[in-house]
Amino acid sequence: MQSIKTKAMVNERLLKLMEQEKLTAAKLADILEVQPSAISHIISGRNKPSFDFIQKLAVKFPRLNVDWLITGKGNMYKVAVQQSLFDQPTTLNPKNDTPKQKTNENNDEAQKIVKVTNVNIPNIARAVKQIVFIYSDNTFEIYSTSKSD
Repeated sequence: MQSIKTKAMVNERLLKLMEQEKLTAAKLADILEVQPSAISHIISGRNKPSFDFIQKLAVKFPRLNVDWLITGKGNMYKVAVQQSLFDQPTTLNPKNDTPKQKTNENNDEAQKIVKVTNVNIPNIARAVKQIVFIYSDNTFEIYSTSKSD
């Protein structure tokens, strides 16, 4: 009996994800490279999503909080947090809300940008407070010029 209730919840969360990402079942099937019937069967509650299906979702939607999809706990998306331009980006772990360091490759890219754009421009009375990078996969990073922002 418990699995039927869980199955219904997972399919509802999958529908919420599709709505949030503005995807039809056919488009999601194309993105995940699965048969459209697989999506249809999960949404209808006929089948539970397999590990492979959830893994494909996690790869194609890296911001997706898979714990939320499976259990309903936490937020739909992982939350990116960064206090200062010179801090390494962190991602909150939804299970215990502790920051987890990202790899340095993104931070190295940001540092290169800072070195190029950190130029003194005379006679300008305003300064950059914050830069937001929004990526094609709908993730984002926020860089602030001071720790107090």
